[in-house]
Amino acid sequence: MVDEAFFVKMDDTILLKKAIAINLYNKKFEQSRISKILNLTQPMVSNYCSSNEKIPKNILNLAEIISYKIHNGDSTNFFTCITFANNSFIGRYYIAEKNEIISDENNNIINNLIEAFFLLKGKDISVFIPEVKINIAMAKNKAKNSEDIAAFLNGLIIADDKVTNNNGIRFGKSKHLSSLLLYLKKHIKANAIMNIAYIKNIEKTGFSYSYLSKDFKINDNKKNVDVLLHKGDFGIEPCAYVLGKDAVDVVNKVIRIREELK
Repeated sequence: MVDEAFFVKMDDTILLKKAIAINLYNKKFEQSRISKILNLTQPMVSNYCSSNEKIPKNILNLAEIISYKIHNGDSTNFFTCITFANNSFIGRYYIAEKNEIISDENNNIINNLIEAFFLLKGKDISVFIPEVKINIAMAKNKAKNSEDIAAFLNGLIIADDKVTNNNGIRFGKSKHLSSLLLYLKKHIKANAIMNIAYIKNIEKTGFSYSYLSKDFKINDNKKNVDVLLHKGDFGIEPCAYVLGKDAVDVVNKVIRIREELK
């Protein structure tokens, strides 16, 4: 399982814990609970929460991301990482078992999904938000099962009609998108997929489109399709699936569709 880790310089660890403590306290966490989460004494937490020390913006941003995850119930472990690399590891990274991400192909998929997320982050996608969570899945070139397909764990996080965050990337976790993508790869030139709300006026764009049957099967023999539409069924809302060669390609299509339909 791929896990998310945050790296900071040793000199910034105290500032990071201080910023997290203040953030959690502002979210109505009791100081006793904060002390257990951050492995600090309660007097130290009290000292941190009342501090007026100026904290760099990059540390504040990192603390906000971590605090959000803690607030949403994600388990938290604090470790010190020692590295002998010449490069400085700062920011967000994903750690996985050897057989999950060590290959160049897996690593490229993870990086592509991260790039796709940042392309979409902060953009107004209100017209594309379905009732179910939005997600993006990307497959290995010779994917055989869901373990060969990566997606965002629990979908993308949306607030105020904008993509704001994610809970990391996992292989084999998005069952619906994975099974659909595996099926589509046998019939259509597509290696990535994103689910969005049904697009009523797709014909007004320059993108090719087709329809899926009620049981999510292809209705024609088109090999090059940008968007597949599903009209919905009992208990299933109408939706659209944007396809592409990779996650970045898919997100760029979504952004262009949004612009063309304005």
